[in-house]
Amino acid sequence: MPALQLTPWKRLANWLRVLVLLSPVWVSPAAFTAQPDDVQSGSLLLKSSPDAPPAEAMRVQSSFQVQVTGNLARVRVSQQFSNPSDDWVEGLYVFPLSTDAAVDELVMHIGDRVIRGDIRKRDEARAVYEQARSEGRHASLVDQERPNMFTASVANIAPHSAISVEIAYLETIPNRDGRYTLRLPLAITPRYNPSVVNATPERVTGEQQRVNIDVELAPGFPVQSLDSLHHSVVATNDALGKHVRLSSSQVPADRDFELVWAPASVTDVQGAVFAERSGDATYALLMLSPPQQDAQVVEPREVEFIIDTSGSMQGPSIEQARAALQMGIDRLTEKDRFNVIRFSSDASSLFEVPRQVSQTTRALAKDFIAALSADGGTEMRPPLQLAFATAPATGFLRQIVFITDGSVGNETEIVSYIRQKIGNGRLFTVGIGASPNAFFLQEAAAAGRGSYTFIAERDQVQARMQDLFRKIESPALLDLSLQWPGSVTAELASNMPGDLYSGDPLVVLARLPGLPERNQVLTLSGRTHGVAWVHQVPIVSVTDQAGIAKLWARERIATLTRQRNFGGDAAEAQAGIVDLALRHHLVSEFTSLVAVDATPVRPPEADARSEQAPTSAPAGSYWSKTTGFAKTATSAGLELLIGCACLAFAALLFLPLAVSRRVGGR
Repeated sequence: MPALQLTPWKRLANWLRVLVLLSPVWVSPAAFTAQPDDVQSGSLLLKSSPDAPPAEAMRVQSSFQVQVTGNLARVRVSQQFSNPSDDWVEGLYVFPLSTDAAVDELVMHIGDRVIRGDIRKRDEARAVYEQARSEGRHASLVDQERPNMFTASVANIAPHSAISVEIAYLETIPNRDGRYTLRLPLAITPRYNPSVVNATPERVTGEQQRVNIDVELAPGFPVQSLDSLHHSVVATNDALGKHVRLSSSQVPADRDFELVWAPASVTDVQGAVFAERSGDATYALLMLSPPQQDAQVVEPREVEFIIDTSGSMQGPSIEQARAALQMGIDRLTEKDRFNVIRFSSDASSLFEVPRQVSQTTRALAKDFIAALSADGGTEMRPPLQLAFATAPATGFLRQIVFITDGSVGNETEIVSYIRQKIGNGRLFTVGIGASPNAFFLQEAAAAGRGSYTFIAERDQVQARMQDLFRKIESPALLDLSLQWPGSVTAELASNMPGDLYSGDPLVVLARLPGLPERNQVLTLSGRTHGVAWVHQVPIVSVTDQAGIAKLWARERIATLTRQRNFGGDAAEAQAGIVDLALRHHLVSEFTSLVAVDATPVRPPEADARSEQAPTSAPAGSYWSKTTGFAKTATSAGLELLIGCACLAFAALLFLPLAVSRRVGGR
């Protein structure tokens, strides 16, 4: 038979066949690999060795038990799992917590064994855990991956056994805009890291974890209103206050839980100081809501609105952001100037420089906002560079309103840039979506000397944004200072704010020598509307172990971390963090909780395998609808589509070749 003669089209078809065979290597392997830093909240990864890929495990129950006393909350997060297989496994549990959480307890229930954690330096704790794992003993380890994300490792989980991971933490509940809000993070929007080539987001799936929540609320005052913003709850009266639980025993963990309550009567200024004796020192907690002021704009403003249009903002988030942005522009007066800057993988602005508010500029802004859509990466530095490119006009107060879900992994870089460039301006962050990055939003607002606002639902946009715009239109309480009783010198956990906007809480944690005497008061002073303002708050002693000392240490650690990240003495800051965390039994960047059982349980000859529980994505987000790739993260999804397209194209070209061969063979 003569050799088959190939036409140019047939040659191309054969080449495409080769390309199709090679196409899998086009898709970055990193897109399919989960590391501990890449894992979405609420997952249990089970593995047989550090190099083994994770696989699936069953989640049995997830619950929050919360006790609120006054302004303090003790939260216990319990995640229960079962190992239905015949293998021994190791687990890595990834979960979000409040940014201000002081994590101080770990309890592991494995079968009938209860293992409690002890605090150690991170490297030492890791070494102890790994040795116990290799020796076949039960062990657990809790690390802080980020200030609001933690991991718990579990070694040597027996076949067909139940596991319970319990983490406990403390946090304060400030009074903001006349309301108290308990916020429990349940999901985390996957982070985009622009510094990593082909970076992958935290691992998510379309499957949802489920959660149960129970809150014992003893606020210390009659409650006028009590609302759960995103979940249906049942509230009943009890001896101390309110008992709140979810209407259903288990609900999807696809959005943060927010419980909001307001006192029956509101005074002009609400404040309290609680003191706790611990060791040779007294720790004090001051919480104060400044007087509400009528909106009185002292000077014209130059407001720059920055809006996130990255892929993670798809769905309800971009709709909420557009509504918030339009409301902000509608409230401007004609003596103000403004601009709108959008960003995703790139950044662009409505005007080259801020322009005066007029009927024409408002109309241009409305069209610009209506055309905004969500896609691409989350590059936050370019829009900030646009905002800071020119100095504000003479006589104008610069205010920047940053609307985003904060889904970035390079928070420190962005916060540092804001701190360097803010000058005399103010930056206010607005968190959009079911689970915004609270750590970034709070740190960015602090660096910009502003405040932060969270908006989870579209029907909350108007109320939340009205609160924000009332703040930035109202005069601040300026030149704040504290005077402690007598000649007491207090060590504050963090610096006092220079000024305070109406509706924003003042929370101060201090360490004092000795115990304050009875009937002692703390005096606050400042200026409002150009006149002096003075307010005295009585100091109330509370019982030991109330948690104020731990909260002071946690806030002091956060202050040292900022110093370390933003140009301070890194070695000195790290030493201070380690000392505080060890003395107060807290998980930190450099300390971990570790628990080890003395008795080996896994036979030396027994092998282990890997499993993984399903993970939860925020409601309405891109990840809640797919197990695929995040549009805000990598190009792996696009690469896979290209490979599939090549496969289909090659098949079409190969069909005539196959037919011609068949005909020629006849």
